[in-house]
Amino acid sequence: MRRKLVLWGTNEKDEKILVALELLENENVVNIFTFPEKIATEEFYKQMSEQWKNDVDIEFPEGFSKIERKLSVSDSLLPDEIRVERPDLITRAQAEWHFVVLSSKLYGLYKSELEEFKEKVETLTDYDNKIWEELKNFWNKVQHQVNDRNLFREHAASLRERTNGLFDKLKQLKKSLESEFETKSKTYLDDFSKELNEIEGKIEQGLGLSPLFEDLKRLQHKIKNIHFTKDDRKEIWDKIDGAFKIIKEKRGSQYEANVSQGTARLQKRYEGLIGAIQKMQKSIQIDQKDLDFQTKRVEDSDGQLESQLRQAKIRMIEERIHSKKEKFDDMLKTKSDLESKLEKEKKKVAKLEKQEKIEEAKEVVKQKIADNISESQKELDKISGKLSKAADDIKNQKKSKSKPKDLLSQLSASAENLLEDVVDTVKAVAEVAEEKLEDLVDKVDDLFDKEEE
Repeated sequence: MRRKLVLWGTNEKDEKILVALELLENENVVNIFTFPEKIATEEFYKQMSEQWKNDVDIEFPEGFSKIERKLSVSDSLLPDEIRVERPDLITRAQAEWHFVVLSSKLYGLYKSELEEFKEKVETLTDYDNKIWEELKNFWNKVQHQVNDRNLFREHAASLRERTNGLFDKLKQLKKSLESEFETKSKTYLDDFSKELNEIEGKIEQGLGLSPLFEDLKRLQHKIKNIHFTKDDRKEIWDKIDGAFKIIKEKRGSQYEANVSQGTARLQKRYEGLIGAIQKMQKSIQIDQKDLDFQTKRVEDSDGQLESQLRQAKIRMIEERIHSKKEKFDDMLKTKSDLESKLEKEKKKVAKLEKQEKIEEAKEVVKQKIADNISESQKELDKISGKLSKAADDIKNQKKSKSKPKDLLSQLSASAENLLEDVVDTVKAVAEVAEEKLEDLVDKVDDLFDKEEE
């Protein structure tokens, strides 16, 4: 934000003047310079607008006037006798400069607190975790103000640089402790890696997957309570995740088998949206909690500065909550649309699954029909063999010159038995496949022809 403003106006005599305002934030004072029209040439106006406003020193001509006024929230920046062409610029500058002064004071408080930390750190000979945590809490407090834009960028950068310098000194003292921690972490990593390798070996051998899955879960639970370095923890977790994936692939994923690619994509999008909705709800709740806290603490603020900052933050938080609620409503609408699409996709998948089962059942029936036809063919072959044997018996009877009556009796009995076999076979085959009936009848006719012969 600019700390200087230049614009045209008039004095109490309605004479044209050039008005320049300068904020001295540390003193909470505004300097007001006025230049009569006779000395406020066009060239001087350009110098003021292009150089002085950008903090370039220029020499003022003789004949200007200077007024000092305390910056106030309620009182106007300008005296009553001075009027300007753009009063809205004055009102805006007054609001912004009030925030500038409050922010600068807050920066001064943090800078003093940081000096106290500096004295503590410089007297340390060994690492002190308590000071580390205190410094971390201090920076979190500063970072919160930075996120809320209560501190200007240059002030935040200055505090960050000084704080990082103190952290670096503490890190040097902490280095020996970290070395010991890394050694222990590596030992834990080796021990758990051996256990994991044994489980992976059993998976490759094709041993029971359910018990191995439980073994992985127990190993995962044990690791949660172990202090690893960041890299070691990532390595062991990646190995465990890989083992879980292998087991899941071997057991098969019912979800992937039943849900089509389109449904899976919708489901993934829906799950992501649910996560975003939960995060937005949590964010709104946090803002609302912060708003309630700031509202409650306005009256209990430690000094006017804190009270004014809380009031300024209340306005910012209210705007933030309003914006998030609009996004949240859009998310709920999208959620409803996705649920409708998912329901339609699931119905399609269920229909496809039903069709697949019908096709599988058809294949089973076809195979059964084919098996029955094969069995029927075997029965016909048996009948053919009996007819051949009957013909041989007739020939033998002729050779032995048996009585015709006995021969006719034998032939009649043989033909009757054969006929019953043929009829039974035809019925069985016809029940299995009607389309085979004509072929069977033709084959039966042939057999009767042979009998007559």
